[in-house]
Amino acid sequence: MGGLSEATERIFQKYGIITAVKPYKTLRNLLVHLKDKRTIGQTGECVYKMLCHNCSSTYNGETGQSYGKRQEEHRKEVESISNRTLTRADRKDLATETNKSAITDHAAKENRVIDWSGAKILDREGHRRTRQLKESIRIRKEANCMNRDAGAYNLPTTYDRILVTRSSSTSCDHMPDEVRRW
Repeated sequence: MGGLSEATERIFQKYGIITAVKPYKTLRNLLVHLKDKRTIGQTGECVYKMLCHNCSSTYNGETGQSYGKRQEEHRKEVESISNRTLTRADRKDLATETNKSAITDHAAKENRVIDWSGAKILDREGHRRTRQLKESIRIRKEANCMNRDAGAYNLPTTYDRILVTRSSSTSCDHMPDEVRRW
């Protein structure tokens, strides 16, 4: 620390105490980075959140593979549905069809656009069951989610009073009515 280190060093020298001052910033600290930073797409074993561009709905998920690969799977499925030219009969059939992903259902049935660039990594976890628990907690905490279920981990409903935010807005479809009213 400029000015402070020198002053304390002089005071300690009066009492015979020898000090060694080490600089906080060095050329090595500024120039050498042993590991390259990972991009969001390279991050693996994580819990993530995707946003809808048109509304406040979110999708929480978990993956053991890289996030970029999982996002590409979601994107391909959404684009395969949204790029089709549909007749009225096809639209009616599509409304009753359940897709592989809840993101695809939201995009197709509600005619929404997913904000792929606004996705966030919420947590990193190498242990699969712990990652699934974290995903389930995130889904339960979310006031307005597009997830169809409460996640891969079967979290008891007794935790709902703690996890569910007090919001009068629309909530997840999987929440019991008494919890939504709470």
